[in-house]
Amino acid sequence: MDSLSEQIRQMIISKQLKISMSEVSRVTGVSTSQLRYWEKKGYISSDQDEQNKNHYFSFPTIFQVFTIKVFLDQGFTLTMAVKKQQERCELHKIFTRFIADCIMEIKQTGEKQGEVKLGPLTEDPTKEVYAVITDDKTSLHVRNRNKADN
Repeated sequence: MDSLSEQIRQMIISKQLKISMSEVSRVTGVSTSQLRYWEKKGYISSDQDEQNKNHYFSFPTIFQVFTIKVFLDQGFTLTMAVKKQQERCELHKIFTRFIADCIMEIKQTGEKQGEVKLGPLTEDPTKEVYAVITDDKTSLHVRNRNKADN
Protein backbone atom coordinates (compact mmCIF):
# COMPACT_ATOMS: atom_id res chain seq x y z
CA MET A 1 0.00 0.00 0.00
CA ASP A 2 1.33 3.45 -0.84
CA SER A 3 1.86 5.96 1.97
CA LEU A 4 -0.93 8.33 0.85
CA SER A 5 -3.50 5.52 0.88
CA GLU A 6 -2.28 4.45 4.31
CA GLN A 7 -2.51 8.04 5.62
CA ILE A 8 -6.09 8.40 4.34
CA ARG A 9 -7.02 5.06 5.89
CA GLN A 10 -5.52 6.12 9.23
CA MET A 11 -7.41 9.46 9.15
CA ILE A 12 -10.71 7.63 8.74
CA ILE A 13 -9.95 4.97 11.35
CA SER A 14 -8.65 7.47 13.91
CA LYS A 15 -11.64 9.81 13.39
CA GLN A 16 -9.25 12.68 12.66
CA LEU A 17 -11.05 13.54 9.43
CA LYS A 18 -13.24 16.47 10.52
CA ILE A 19 -15.11 19.26 8.82
CA SER A 20 -16.59 22.52 10.05
CA MET A 21 -20.20 23.03 11.04
CA SER A 22 -20.84 25.21 7.99
CA GLU A 23 -19.50 22.47 5.70
CA VAL A 24 -21.62 19.82 7.44
CA SER A 25 -24.62 22.09 6.95
CA ARG A 26 -23.81 22.60 3.27
CA VAL A 27 -23.19 18.92 2.56
CA THR A 28 -26.17 17.52 4.51
CA GLY A 29 -28.73 20.30 4.11
CA VAL A 30 -29.17 20.59 7.89
CA SER A 31 -29.00 24.20 9.08
CA THR A 32 -26.30 25.25 11.53
CA SER A 33 -29.00 26.21 14.04
CA GLN A 34 -30.42 22.68 13.80
CA LEU A 35 -26.94 21.23 14.28
CA ARG A 36 -26.42 23.36 17.40
CA TYR A 37 -29.80 22.28 18.75
CA TRP A 38 -29.07 18.60 18.09
CA GLU A 39 -25.73 19.00 19.82
CA LYS A 40 -27.35 20.74 22.80
CA LYS A 41 -29.82 17.84 23.09
CA GLY A 42 -26.93 15.34 22.99
CA TYR A 43 -27.94 13.75 19.68
CA ILE A 44 -24.60 14.61 18.05
CA SER A 45 -21.25 15.92 19.26
CA SER A 46 -18.43 18.02 17.90
CA ASP A 47 -14.93 19.10 18.81
CA GLN A 48 -14.42 22.80 19.34
CA ASP A 49 -11.41 25.04 18.88
CA GLU A 50 -9.63 26.77 21.79
CA GLN A 51 -12.14 29.64 21.90
CA ASN A 52 -15.10 27.19 21.77
CA LYS A 53 -16.37 29.06 18.72
CA ASN A 54 -15.81 26.73 15.79
CA HIS A 55 -17.35 23.26 15.80
CA TYR A 56 -15.70 20.43 13.87
CA PHE A 57 -17.49 17.16 13.15
CA SER A 58 -15.94 13.73 12.64
CA PHE A 59 -16.88 11.35 9.84
CA PRO A 60 -19.11 9.24 12.15
CA THR A 61 -21.00 12.36 13.28
CA ILE A 62 -21.50 13.51 9.69
CA PHE A 63 -22.99 10.08 8.99
CA GLN A 64 -25.29 10.55 12.01
CA VAL A 65 -26.44 13.98 10.80
CA PHE A 66 -27.14 12.69 7.32
CA THR A 67 -29.08 9.69 8.63
CA ILE A 68 -31.19 11.77 11.03
CA LYS A 69 -32.03 14.15 8.19
CA VAL A 70 -33.11 11.28 5.95
CA PHE A 71 -35.55 10.09 8.62
CA LEU A 72 -36.81 13.63 9.23
CA ASP A 73 -37.41 14.00 5.49
CA GLN A 74 -39.42 10.79 5.62
CA GLY A 75 -41.75 12.45 8.17
CA PHE A 76 -40.45 11.08 11.46
CA THR A 77 -40.24 13.31 14.53
CA LEU A 78 -36.75 14.33 15.64
CA THR A 79 -36.90 11.95 18.61
CA MET A 80 -37.91 9.03 16.40
CA ALA A 81 -35.38 10.00 13.70
CA VAL A 82 -32.59 9.95 16.30
CA LYS A 83 -33.80 6.60 17.63
CA LYS A 84 -33.85 5.10 14.14
CA GLN A 85 -30.41 6.56 13.43
CA GLN A 86 -29.04 4.95 16.58
CA GLU A 87 -30.44 1.61 15.44
CA ARG A 88 -28.58 2.05 12.15
CA CYS A 89 -25.27 3.25 13.57
CA GLU A 90 -23.92 -0.24 12.98
CA LEU A 91 -23.91 0.59 9.25
CA HIS A 92 -21.30 3.27 9.83
CA LYS A 93 -19.12 0.82 11.73
CA ILE A 94 -19.43 -1.66 8.86
CA PHE A 95 -18.60 1.02 6.27
CA THR A 96 -15.59 2.25 8.26
CA ARG A 97 -14.37 -1.32 8.66
CA PHE A 98 -14.70 -1.87 4.91
CA ILE A 99 -12.63 1.23 4.17
CA ALA A 100 -10.02 0.29 6.76
CA ASP A 101 -9.71 -3.33 5.67
CA CYS A 102 -10.28 -3.26 1.93
CA ILE A 103 -8.94 -0.10 0.35
CA MET A 104 -5.36 -1.04 -0.38
CA GLU A 105 -4.44 1.67 -2.87
CA ILE A 106 -6.01 4.58 -4.72
CA LYS A 107 -4.48 5.97 -7.87
CA GLN A 108 -5.44 8.34 -10.64
CA THR A 109 -5.31 6.77 -14.09
CA GLY A 110 -6.44 9.74 -16.19
CA GLU A 111 -8.50 12.90 -16.07
CA LYS A 112 -11.53 12.19 -13.86
CA GLN A 113 -10.51 8.53 -13.77
CA GLY A 114 -9.02 6.35 -11.10
CA GLU A 115 -8.58 2.92 -9.66
CA VAL A 116 -9.14 1.60 -6.15
CA LYS A 117 -7.39 -1.65 -5.25
CA LEU A 118 -9.65 -3.60 -2.88
CA GLY A 119 -7.39 -6.54 -2.16
CA PRO A 120 -7.15 -10.26 -2.80
CA LEU A 121 -10.08 -12.62 -3.23
CA THR A 122 -10.56 -14.88 -0.23
CA GLU A 123 -11.26 -17.90 -2.43
CA ASP A 124 -8.24 -17.26 -4.68
CA PRO A 125 -5.50 -15.05 -3.18
CA THR A 126 -3.70 -14.97 -6.53
CA LYS A 127 -6.45 -12.66 -7.81
CA GLU A 128 -7.46 -9.22 -6.58
CA VAL A 129 -10.57 -7.07 -6.82
CA TYR A 130 -10.31 -3.49 -7.97
CA ALA A 131 -12.71 -0.71 -8.91
CA VAL A 132 -12.38 1.47 -11.97
CA ILE A 133 -13.88 4.92 -11.57
CA THR A 134 -14.62 7.02 -14.63
CA ASP A 135 -16.46 10.29 -15.07
CA ASP A 136 -19.84 8.57 -15.23
CA LYS A 137 -19.60 5.18 -13.48
CA THR A 138 -17.76 2.81 -11.19
CA SER A 139 -17.20 -0.83 -12.10
CA LEU A 140 -15.65 -3.77 -10.23
CA HIS A 141 -13.10 -6.11 -11.79
CA VAL A 142 -10.87 -9.08 -10.95
CA ARG A 143 -7.28 -9.55 -12.13
CA ASN A 144 -4.17 -11.56 -11.28
CA ARG A 145 -2.22 -10.05 -8.39
CA ASN A 146 1.30 -8.78 -8.82
CA LYS A 147 3.86 -11.21 -7.39
CA ALA A 148 5.20 -8.35 -5.23
CA ASP A 149 1.79 -8.07 -3.52
CA ASN A 150 1.61 -11.74 -2.50
